[in-house]
This record gives sequence, structure tokens and C-alpha cells, in this order.
Amino acid sequence: MWKTHLFNAGCTISKPWTRGDAAAAVTLAIATGVFAPATGLAQKIDLGFSIGFYNPVGSLAERGERSMPLTYFQQRLQGTPTLGLDLTLWTSNHLGFEGKITISPADVAVTDTSGTHDHSSAVLLTSARVVYAFTPMLFKPLPGKRELPWSFYVAAGLGIVNRSGAVWNYSSGLTAPVLLLNTGVRTAVGNRAVLRFDLEDYLSRAQFDKGLATETAARTHHDFVLGLSVSYRVHR
Repeated sequence: MWKTHLFNAGCTISKPWTRGDAAAAVTLAIATGVFAPATGLAQKIDLGFSIGFYNPVGSLAERGERSMPLTYFQQRLQGTPTLGLDLTLWTSNHLGFEGKITISPADVAVTDTSGTHDHSSAVLLTSARVVYAFTPMLFKPLPGKRELPWSFYVAAGLGIVNRSGAVWNYSSGLTAPVLLLNTGVRTAVGNRAVLRFDLEDYLSRAQFDKGLATETAARTHHDFVLGLSVSYRVHR
């Protein structure tokens, strides 16, 4: 059995470990490793702003057959520009944690018996992800080199997608959880600026008015975002 030893005035006192002691020790070890100054959670902090292009794949609501226009109905988001903000905390040269919010004024193409018409809408994407960089990012070239290398990374996380606008005339389903997959590349620009290129896939399950007479069929939906961002290294 594991024992702890307390040293007091030259005396050693032993006592057995309990589950609570073990949990406390593990928690303390993790906290010490994460928040230690040399390898702390905020060892490197990047605050970024991004622009990009939103490209949804597939329709969100659809019923009937295209070959029968008198009964066919479809709602399909259109590709539009995006704006985003992100905050990344790097615990090491390879591992980081990131929160991001992206908004797009995505129009919706509605096809019904009267034809196809565009309607104003907006899409809000939020996520929290874990980032793994295959190669560390350098702010100074390696000895004998003049150019900075590119750092490639992948990320995965969870988030929420919210669709708004009068065109979404449903009582439920406008907000849904998403699985986020991300790959990208970055390089330093100057002493603190970081240039990034990202490809993100927000994977969700779209269904509106579930349980009601107006319920739509559940559909797997991909919201792709191709983005260019510039980050500022607040702390390094």
C-alpha cells in the first residue's frame, strides 16, 4: 500500500492513502503541470481576426421530388463571406486550446411551386477545439536559413450552429450541436503577428419542428469555412 511521510521535528508519520488523497494528488499534479510558469496554460496566447468564405453543402430542408415541381420544396443556404474572432492558448509548441466564433450573412435559396427565391439569413458558428501542431512555429529563422518555416496543424472540437432569419419559420431546430474538424497552416509575420490559413468542417444534424406535423426529415449537414486570419501573440 502506498504511504505518505510527514517530516516534523525529526519524526516520520505514516498513514495509508485514501481514494480522496489519490484524487487530490492527481489533481494537484495536473494543475501544477498545466499552470507552472515554464509550461503554463497561458505560455503562448494568440488573439486573432479572420475573414473567409462560407460554403454549406446540401440542403437543410427538402421534401418531394424535383421532377414534380408542384409539390417540391427545398431550403438551401448559399455561400457567402465570413468574419470571425478566435483565441488560442498554447500549452506547448505542439498542443493548444482554441475558442472561435464565426458569423456569415448567408442567404437562403427557397425553391417551391413559384420557383426559386433568395431570402436574407445569418449563420453563427461557435466552437471550442483542441489543436495539435505537427511542427512548432518559429518567429526567427533557423540557423543558416533566411525564411521562416510553415507550421501545419489539425484540430477537433465541439460547437453550436445557429441559423436566424424570417425564412426559418420553424419552432425548433434553428440551433444544433456540431462536430468541428479543422486543418490549417500558419507562419510568423514580424515579431508577434501570425498568419493562418484554415479549412473547417462544422458537421451537424439538421431537423426542424421535430415531433410536429411540420417536421422536416433529419439531414446530415456540412458547413465548410475557408478562412484567412491574422493573430497577435499577446503573451509569449
